[in-house]
Amino acid sequence: MKFIFIFVLSICSLFLGNSSAKAAEQINIIFEEMKIPINIEKLSKLEQYEDDSKEVIGWFKKNGFSRVFELTKFLKFPIFKQEGLNRELLRSWVGRKILSELSKTIIVPNDKDGIEVFNTIENLLDDKSEISTLDIIQALPSEEILLDIENLILIISSWKKELIMQQNLILKLNELKISNKESLKRVKENVNSNLISIQKKIYAPHRVEPVEIEYWKSNKESSDKELIIFMPGLGGDINNFKWIGKELSQKGWPVILVHHKGSNSKTISQVLEGKEVIPGSTDFFFNRIKDLDAVLKEHRNGSFGLDNDSYILMGHSLGALISLLYEGGKPLDGLENRCDNALTDFGLTNLSKFVQCQLSEITLPKKIYPKKANAIIGFNAFGSLIWPKEKSSGIDIPILLIGGTYDLITPLIGEQFKVFLSANNSLNRFLIIEGASHFSPIRIENNLEGNNDIFKIRREFIGADPKSVQDLSLRTLTAFINNLKNEESLKIFSNKTDINLDFHLLDRKTINEISKN
Repeated sequence: MKFIFIFVLSICSLFLGNSSAKAAEQINIIFEEMKIPINIEKLSKLEQYEDDSKEVIGWFKKNGFSRVFELTKFLKFPIFKQEGLNRELLRSWVGRKILSELSKTIIVPNDKDGIEVFNTIENLLDDKSEISTLDIIQALPSEEILLDIENLILIISSWKKELIMQQNLILKLNELKISNKESLKRVKENVNSNLISIQKKIYAPHRVEPVEIEYWKSNKESSDKELIIFMPGLGGDINNFKWIGKELSQKGWPVILVHHKGSNSKTISQVLEGKEVIPGSTDFFFNRIKDLDAVLKEHRNGSFGLDNDSYILMGHSLGALISLLYEGGKPLDGLENRCDNALTDFGLTNLSKFVQCQLSEITLPKKIYPKKANAIIGFNAFGSLIWPKEKSSGIDIPILLIGGTYDLITPLIGEQFKVFLSANNSLNRFLIIEGASHFSPIRIENNLEGNNDIFKIRREFIGADPKSVQDLSLRTLTAFINNLKNEESLKIFSNKTDINLDFHLLDRKTINEISKN
């Protein structure tokens, strides 16, 4: 106890320039069960003290606390920006969760909900284009501020942990037995250019305006082909998925691409411009499910001129989750508690957690029609908090999931594998494409300026060539759908290379094995 007292006094003498510090001029750092007062100005230059020869600095290094001197780099990293999603994000449900967790790191007495921190950020954004944690600390109008280093390190470490998991996954995949020379066969279809793309509006009682769809069909459609309904993800635009409509309709399948107002690219663009608030649970789930119901009603009524009323659901990210929710059972009991636990680590290594947890705020609408889907195909799916246990989703129809090792939005291990294991059908398959990202299904132009993607994703975050990823995905899902007629499963492939892509097509047993530990 005596040593600790002397140690704290030593820290005080090193960092406190003046004992009569004014408001927001000093901060108490919580570290290893100690409260260390530090002058904020010197906190901004903490790395300069790393080579200091004073005894207390040596004690830091000797006891493995040298990471303290890297604190400044973390504190100066910009975390909020004036333009774009950040500002609106602060005012949303997600923002409240982020601020709640941030208030556990930057602690202001009597500000448990982070209101003081929120107001400080808002004021800073009026004057600065981007702000850092250090900016917030320096601007907080409080006589006492505490910084929990351990929590800050936890946030940073969670990102590092996710990257390590991704690296270990690749090692496990590479250890799988190499498949024989046989690969996915190229399906020969009667490809034709007589394609029709129709913009249609469907009346829906839950909407003020009709649901908009784009209907792709061929003049030479096969009567035994199911209707394929595709739903984009959050902020998605059907223009990014015209390749789905074009390629599959050429092969004889009628395809519908659904515009989901309230959570599509137009809405997110308006959010970015400050014209709309960020969408929430109603737009994420309730309205999307009702949109799908409206489309299926038209399908059953024969509005699309098809010979049968069967269908296949397909989607990207949130669109994939809606497909699974529609055909699966209700979320497993205890979602709210799971969310409380899941978000205690700041949750930013898996952004899908925020979307999933909003499902706890609403009651899902009852489906108007019984299950009729022949299969579900999902790109970059998620739902680990909704169905955390094996075989818990109630989905017994065949599913094909497609994902990549470079997906940091809905990670393979933490999200996509768990969703896959929550379903139960011997025909289920998972296509893993090494280097593919969350954005690979979105057609990206080489020229960023000409890209209509609202998030303006930088090339280095896209991963493997999207065109190649999409070509491999199309070949796989086409073979998957064709095999459904005879209830045949696709062959398992591991460590295969095609069109300059390394990939694995795996079954439930193999995914279960590589998911362990």
